[in-house]
Amino acid sequence: MTPKKTAPPAALRIEYLPLDELSRWPGNPKAHADDAIAASISRFGFRDPLAIDETSGRLIAGHGRLTALERAHAAGSPAPQFVQVRGDGMWLIPVTRGGSFADEAEASAYLVAHNRTSELGGWDEGLLADFLKPLDEELLSVTGFDFDAFLREAPKLPDTLPTAPSEFLNDLIAPAAPSAPAAVPGLAPAAVQAAVSATADAAQHALDAAGPAPALGQPVAPPPQAPPSEEPYLQVVYVVRKSDRDLALEAIRKARAAFSVETAPEAFMAIIRDYLARTGEVAA
Repeated sequence: MTPKKTAPPAALRIEYLPLDELSRWPGNPKAHADDAIAASISRFGFRDPLAIDETSGRLIAGHGRLTALERAHAAGSPAPQFVQVRGDGMWLIPVTRGGSFADEAEASAYLVAHNRTSELGGWDEGLLADFLKPLDEELLSVTGFDFDAFLREAPKLPDTLPTAPSEFLNDLIAPAAPSAPAAVPGLAPAAVQAAVSATADAAQHALDAAGPAPALGQPVAPPPQAPPSEEPYLQVVYVVRKSDRDLALEAIRKARAAFSVETAPEAFMAIIRDYLARTGEVAA
């Protein structure tokens, strides 16, 4: 008796297809951080192939990466690592093939799930800090944890927290304030600092308020302190121009040293209280 033949199991494969022949899934609802994607591809190469639904022949995963490639090619940029170049200059993009769906409804559900499931996981803040601490400024800049990304992606913090909302980020921004006045080291990479920042004018006032670093051994008068309170912490975010970010961070750094406080939120409040004390106002 002849054995019954069975269909071979489905297998995925990677093929290189011309950039200008790739077709998007219509109505894709996912928004993308185009600049962050482009920076990652430029730095690390194109390591994550696009994916095509064999039934429709359209892209089912990788729309943001496709946009980044199209813009780079149109701008005349060199092909990223792992992207091949055809004789006529067209880029050949690695694409995962071999997968298909029963119908467009199933494919659409996969498109949403493929994006949404990664969003649902969130981050372990302690492990994330451990990952980011050793990275230099150049590598930090392509992780996606910058000023704009933090404001866009950071989850809403609960009303009551055991420590200040941005506490776990402080070690990534600047070293802890010394116990006695000393020379302040250079500003560390900004990483994900932005939860506490100031407008350009407020930042300039902060630099003036902090003043020159005190000489070694010279006592520093502490700023007016708020009375102890059991009230909950609340997240306060001020949006500044990208060009003003370094000014705001420098003000926070100087205030941490000048007022001998450990965290960026404490430095921010010390600047406010010091300014109000200098102008004769009363802090709320």
